[in-house]
Amino acid sequence: MTAATIGYGDLDLEVRLPPDVEIRVIDVEARGSGADPLGVVARAIDAPHDALPLEEAAADAETVAVVIPDGTRQAAADLYLLPVLSRLARAGVGPERTKLIVARGIHAATPRRYVEQMIGREMLTVLRPVQSAPATPESNVTIGEDPELGEVRVHQMVAEADLVVLTGSVRPHHLAGFGGGPKALVPGVAQRETVLAAHRLTLDALVRPDGSIRSAAGNIEGNSFHAALLRVARSFGKTWLLNVVLDMEGSICAAAAGEVGAAHAAAIDAWRATYEPPEPEPYDLAVIGVEGPQASNLIQGHKALLRSIAWVKPGAPIVWAIRAPDGPGHPSLLQWFSAGKLPRHLAALRRDFHPYGLTAYSMRRIAKDHPVYVVSEMSRDLLRPMGFLPCKDLQHALDLACEENEVKRAVVLP
Repeated sequence: MTAATIGYGDLDLEVRLPPDVEIRVIDVEARGSGADPLGVVARAIDAPHDALPLEEAAADAETVAVVIPDGTRQAAADLYLLPVLSRLARAGVGPERTKLIVARGIHAATPRRYVEQMIGREMLTVLRPVQSAPATPESNVTIGEDPELGEVRVHQMVAEADLVVLTGSVRPHHLAGFGGGPKALVPGVAQRETVLAAHRLTLDALVRPDGSIRSAAGNIEGNSFHAALLRVARSFGKTWLLNVVLDMEGSICAAAAGEVGAAHAAAIDAWRATYEPPEPEPYDLAVIGVEGPQASNLIQGHKALLRSIAWVKPGAPIVWAIRAPDGPGHPSLLQWFSAGKLPRHLAALRRDFHPYGLTAYSMRRIAKDHPVYVVSEMSRDLLRPMGFLPCKDLQHALDLACEENEVKRAVVLP
């Protein structure tokens, strides 16, 4: 049997395939991992792109809002917040005038214990972070009108701060091209209606005219979603960006800071200099694991499933190991699997868009185009109506995929 290993939440699972199956493991390594993450961040903060250094930018600020990603995004905030807060303190902005906001988008609130893991107990106690409130209109304030998004509303603490430091990590994103950058403002700390208006622009990015699925990951050029988010952040006029690149162990190996567009572009360049993913080619079978924050639920784990379709032939099987201890990720996801046939589902999205409806469409379409054998803690009764083929364990899924399909070459995406 040919063997490899994939992630399954915080576990590793062994992939064992028949000896006559040629196997390729796509194991991307980070180059030039930094031994001094705090130094990497400090140098970026003090030599920003198209902006004043953070200490100078905050010199006249009464209050500064620092935005960090929620628990669905690995970012190493516990590391990069230290030099950020030290520069703010030098500018005279101490903890009592610094507001730390956790950017939820429309995700569920991050439990307090996870926020503590993200930033550390001491920082949790001193800064007392507040989570954005997408479903609470009285917690949000209008910051302007956008030609595509309409009225733009964000959390009051962000809207009323004199300076807003957007932070996060950069990595390919299936809708925005790359994460980080202006996403920390909208959808990060925006009201639900603003989030939905922005995500409506992702429909044409993810769905081809024939209804099939594609990913925008790794490309911001010509991406109307990214362009709208950047336009809004620049129109707001009070943003200052810090983005980091993480190595395979989750430590900071590169960083860029400054004006939101210029710093994000520099961080993307740093990511590309750190990683060099191979070009996908079609195989008879893709085996994909999900670890880290994306393994928590189906909505986040879908991003890994989406990446896998570039690596398989038309109609070829996919084995998807998504632990999903938190289940679907949001109750509204499930209702979209009863939206009728795929054309009706897509028509409903065009009439009344919802990002989880788009996620559901993507999963349904992938399951229509490929047999998807799923290993998960989720109930079979939930997975089957989604079009997936639930399996009791990874070996069962691999055996079924090989028995029911002609598999000569397989790719493993750990």
